Amino acid sequence: MTIQKALPWITRGFAIVGIVALIWWVAQYFTGVQPVFTTSSGDYYEQTMIGSSASFAGDYGEKAIMPGEELLYDSALAAEIDQKIIKTGDLSLIVLDVEKSADVVKALASEKNGYVQSSSVSEHEDGTLSGYVIIRVPADQFDTSVEALKAEALVVEEEFVSTQDVTEQYIDLAARLKNAQVQETRYVEILDVANTVEEILQIENALANVRGTIESLTGQIQYLDSQTNFSTITVNLDEEPVITVGGKEFRPGTTVKLAAQAVVRLAQWLVEAIIWLVIVGIGIGVPLLILGWILVVKIGKKLINRFRK
Repeated sequence: MTIQKALPWITRGFAIVGIVALIWWVAQYFTGVQPVFTTSSGDYYEQTMIGSSASFAGDYGEKAIMPGEELLYDSALAAEIDQKIIKTGDLSLIVLDVEKSADVVKALASEKNGYVQSSSVSEHEDGTLSGYVIIRVPADQFDTSVEALKAEALVVEEEFVSTQDVTEQYIDLAARLKNAQVQETRYVEILDVANTVEEILQIENALANVRGTIESLTGQIQYLDSQTNFSTITVNLDEEPVITVGGKEFRPGTTVKLAAQAVVRLAQWLVEAIIWLVIVGIGIGVPLLILGWILVVKIGKKLINRFRK
C-alpha cells in the first residue's frame, strides 16, 4: 500500500482518536471527576485542592477565589464587620509660642487616650520658631480634638480633613484570609496522608506559601485596624514675626489682625444698623406714614370746608 493510499486512513484514525478524547473530556467535566495524567505527588495534592476550593466556595461565601485575584466578597463577613473609615486631619496654626503650643498638642493627645507619633521644632533666622506635631487619637475623638487644637491658635491658616471608607477593602482582606486558612487546613490534612518524600516536600512547600499569604493578609488587616481605630492629625505650628522696639515686643501680625477684626466689627455694626432701620422702617414707619396721611387729609378737608363757608 502506498503512502498516498494510506494517508486517508491515517487521517481518519487521528480524527477518531480526537473525537473519543473529546467525548471523554466532556464526560469527565459533567461527572465532576478531574483527570489525572500522572501519579506524581504534585498532581495528587493539586487535584485534591481543586475539590477543596470548590467546597469552600459553596460553604463560606458568595464568591471564593484564590488570594491575589479579583475582589473577594463574603456576605457573612460583611454582616459582622462595622464600617471602616480612615480619618486624617492637617492643621496649619499661627501661635504665640511654638514650644508651648507643641506641649499643649502633646498633652491633648494624652488626654484623648492617644499618643504622639512624631514632633519637631526648628528656629528661623529671624528668631521665630516653627515645627510640627503628629498625633494619633481614637477615631471617636477626632472632631473634638481638631476643634480643641484650633482653639489654641491665634490664626488657623489652613485646615484639611479627609475621610476614606475602606470597608470594602477590609471585607476583601478578611475573606481572603478565611480562604487561605481553609486552604492551610486542607494542606495539613493532605500532608497526613502523603506517602513519599517527594509528596511531603511538595505539600510542605505549598503549605509554606499559604502560610506566607496568611501572614501578609493578617498584617494588612492589622494595619487597617490601626488606621481606622486611631485617626491621624498633623499640626503645623508657626510663630508670627516679632519686632522689638525699645525693649518691648511688637507683633505687627497681631496688630494687623486686630485692625482687621475692628474693621469687621464696624462693618458688622453697619449691617446690623441697616437691618434695624429697614425692619423698623417697614414695621413702624409705614403705618405711621399711612396714619399721618389720613389725618392730614381729614384735617385738610375740614379746613377747606371752613374757608368755603
